[in-house]
Amino acid sequence: MIPQEEVLHQILTAGIQAPSAENIHYFWLEVGERTVTLHATGYATWIKRPDLKMLALMSYGAVVENITLKAHALGFATHETWRFDSSRVVELSWQPATQTLDPLERAIETRHTNRRFYQRTPVAIDILEKISVAVNSVPGARVHWLSSRPQRRLALNLMRIAETERFRRKGLHHEMFNAIRFERGWDGTVTEGLPPAALQVEVPMRRPFAWLRHWSLMRVANMIGSHLALGLRSGYLPCALAPHIGLLLLNGANKDATHVQAGRALQRFWLATEHYGLAFQPMAAATVLVQQISAPDWVSANTQNRLNNRLQALGAELGVAFGVKAPPARPTMFFRLGRAPEPTAVAGRRALQYFLKPPA
Repeated sequence: MIPQEEVLHQILTAGIQAPSAENIHYFWLEVGERTVTLHATGYATWIKRPDLKMLALMSYGAVVENITLKAHALGFATHETWRFDSSRVVELSWQPATQTLDPLERAIETRHTNRRFYQRTPVAIDILEKISVAVNSVPGARVHWLSSRPQRRLALNLMRIAETERFRRKGLHHEMFNAIRFERGWDGTVTEGLPPAALQVEVPMRRPFAWLRHWSLMRVANMIGSHLALGLRSGYLPCALAPHIGLLLLNGANKDATHVQAGRALQRFWLATEHYGLAFQPMAAATVLVQQISAPDWVSANTQNRLNNRLQALGAELGVAFGVKAPPARPTMFFRLGRAPEPTAVAGRRALQYFLKPPA
């Protein structure tokens, strides 16, 4: 069954407030008599772009986690049926249940990315443990806090290499800059994509950074090493200065199902950090680029080898053999955590009505 329209819309609105790559959701929702079906709008690209499939399934997992939390708060239990061989990815229905108030549900509306530099003061250990517990409730999920010097060094190198590649390769560059809504200017927000103000680019660098959205200029700038400097600024430096960096790890035999569970775990982690008033930023590039099919305009085979070698070395430091044992351990998301002032801008979301019809 599905709840009455007003309650259903509250539940689905919580779903679309979940995070997604570059703040763009690639799905629409079909409301039937007894079920709601989530349709993946990018399904046709998944064979050639397994990296996009990974990001999409993680976002759908986060959507369903939000829906589940909101439904429990309104007195409903969510039932879900997943399919990975069709654009009809997940079918949802609900049954009346005991109302469950979860502090994570109250953080759904305020959750956001904070790209500012974080204060160096560490977060109390008991709070880190409580955040980890929120993740552990997802089967197969766990958080590794990268605290030793070798662990941090490997993770920082991974993030630097991946972020550098995004500025160095034409396809990755286009994908990244295409999501930034420069027409909005350097104040305010947008309902889809990334408002420039949310990137926390230093004022003197805003105009040069905006120029670099043109590949012809980026390519010339790369001849003098701009991609190296940008990789340091966007990946290495913010994480090196943060008091905590970590890795979300999932165990699972089915890769697609693991990506969904990773999205659920990431969302619970993110909501827990919001509940405790902490700043959080996911750093996806290092784990996503190893999923991409190497091509001239996309990630290079050499960069993938470097990322994979360092991931295996990090796994050895953690005592985990990534992708070896059954069910295999899969590194899914690096992140940084700490305290910081509120960001200059927070990305918004389209209204629910936009998602209740197939795309034109």
